[in-house]
Amino acid sequence: MTDQPSSSKIKAWQIIVGGIIVLILFSLAIPNVRASVSSWLGLSVASSTQVPATSVTLEAIPTNTAVEAASATQAAPTSASASIDATQSVILSMVQSAPSSGSTVDFSQLSEKLGWKVLTPTYLPEGYKFQSAYFDTTNKMLVLTYLVTRPLPGATDPSLTSSETITLLEAMTNDFVPMQVAPNTNIEDILVNGASAAYTIGGWDTEYVKDSTAPGGGKMVSSWRNDISVKNLYWQVGEVYLALVTADNTVTQQDLIKIAESIGK
Repeated sequence: MTDQPSSSKIKAWQIIVGGIIVLILFSLAIPNVRASVSSWLGLSVASSTQVPATSVTLEAIPTNTAVEAASATQAAPTSASASIDATQSVILSMVQSAPSSGSTVDFSQLSEKLGWKVLTPTYLPEGYKFQSAYFDTTNKMLVLTYLVTRPLPGATDPSLTSSETITLLEAMTNDFVPMQVAPNTNIEDILVNGASAAYTIGGWDTEYVKDSTAPGGGKMVSSWRNDISVKNLYWQVGEVYLALVTADNTVTQQDLIKIAESIGK
């Protein structure tokens, strides 16, 4: 008889704890709450689903082949892309607006210049090769692009090809677009080498918006869209924040994880 009060207390605590767990699991089903939870894991969440598009300057990293320095004001995509969806991603359009060399980079010297050890993958999907390296002087972000060129599906002329890219972003901070996600982003928490990471499908769509109060009568705005077929993987290695971005339909989530797991080893 003396054990009944203690048993009742234990059952009551079990019910309370169980209820808390249920509420947590239920809240994780809500995208913006998932974004908040993932932000504890190192993922940065923008203040809104729409943010002003800032101007960025891309510096071409010197390679064995002369590369023209690129200065790009981030706006709507300025060049044709092999993928329509790719042009709607902020970082992809930014890189596409810059020339590339297809040459190699001395990453040890680059690490000394940037102030952190540049991380590069030892694995890439079949056909992908290093294409170019640029430094975003505005956000202090390194942009490495890997390119694949394939025969155009269904074409009989071998000269008809299509190209896709995988972009690797590196920075010591991640409080800016495109290293951020939006509050409405659908986030899947995954693991990269046993550490927390985040996977999303979507992208920042940048467009000109009329605004009578703005100089010139308008401004560039980046809006996060979950309906864009751009795959993103965000994670961290030591103090370096990284993101992999691609619109290549043949590259799977597992491919991106495999690339990420080969970085920094």
